[in-house]
Amino acid sequence: MLALHFSLMSALLLTTQSSLGIAAALLLLLPLPGLIKGRAYTAAWASMGLTFYCAFLLAEGYANPAQRTLAFALASLAAADFIALILFVRITARSARVSSAQTAE
Repeated sequence: MLALHFSLMSALLLTTQSSLGIAAALLLLLPLPGLIKGRAYTAAWASMGLTFYCAFLLAEGYANPAQRTLAFALASLAAADFIALILFVRITARSARVSSAQTAE
């Protein structure tokens, strides 16, 4: 999960030339402390933000044929990060349910 998040952030920083692209990459730093600590709540809201990255990169790929391959590759990376965050939230919630059920017994 963290590797995908760092990869997306690094790829955006390396491939964008505009200040808007750099700002978008730096926004990925906001959930980083919570992700490092393994907080499911942070992963949940960070996954919602990644949907905008996927949408923006897919739109960029369709609108700019010269950058299509790069934009679609970055969109795939953002989608993989999204899936990893959602799976982390689901697994964390499931393990919390199991541990609370075991404590109640």
